[in-house]
Amino acid sequence: MGASFPPPTVTVYGDEVTCTDFSGFSPDGDRPCRLTDECQAALSAISLALADHGLTLDHTRHVAAMIREGQTFNQCQAALNEALGAAKPALTLRIVQRFPFPEQRIALSLTATPHG
Repeated sequence: MGASFPPPTVTVYGDEVTCTDFSGFSPDGDRPCRLTDECQAALSAISLALADHGLTLDHTRHVAAMIREGQTFNQCQAALNEALGAAKPALTLRIVQRFPFPEQRIALSLTATPHG
């Protein structure tokens, strides 16, 4: 069993849903071995959060990926492209020195709105 992580946040403002600080950790705090799997797990958790508000990943307008090592982003980029390619969201990549937990390698945040 891994570390205990604070839950990510979901904020609703009008018809906009913002999912913040989703890691790829399991509810028990276990991290997948591969960064690609960690990104896919974070996207799956975001997908579930959006579904609670009648949205899907296809409604994504902006995604922010925070990662410790820029050269490893390509491992996550394929998962992002596969999950979000149809939405064509804006992407912000932020290299961070550290996360709250040393085991954490990535955090994803995104904003989604219904198509207008």
